[in-house]
Amino acid sequence: MKTLNTLLQTTLLASTLIFGATTVQASELEVNFIDIERPVGQLMVAIYDSEEAYTNKTQPLKYATVEADADTVTLNFDGLADGTYALMLIHDLNSNGQMDINAMGLPQDGYGFSNNVGMYGLPPFDAASFEVREFASIDVIVRKPVNL
Repeated sequence: MKTLNTLLQTTLLASTLIFGATTVQASELEVNFIDIERPVGQLMVAIYDSEEAYTNKTQPLKYATVEADADTVTLNFDGLADGTYALMLIHDLNSNGQMDINAMGLPQDGYGFSNNVGMYGLPPFDAASFEVREFASIDVIVRKPVNL
């Protein structure tokens, strides 16, 4: 009887480990920043996985900075879980680490959003959001600042 209990416990444990284990799919996102009119400065990129973080511009899931040294720049983000994301971009022309604005409040640096939405102000999360499942590739237009 003791052997049968041990066998049952072992079988139950093994089946729990085999069938009960969940895995998180590691996905990759390729972002092509296109139409960079002035290949100078840096691109500051933030990826958000929630509407709250996106709207408040806090706690991006991923953040990267890359040199804007060509008219198209590609950046890869590895290790993302399958899910819904939104992306914001600042083309920091003078590499000072922030979005410069003029006296009227208009951007003096380039900018962009996923799905190429948002000509004026922050577009809603649902308009900028996109799905990542295993691999996704998106193009983001780098919009010109007002002074160009």
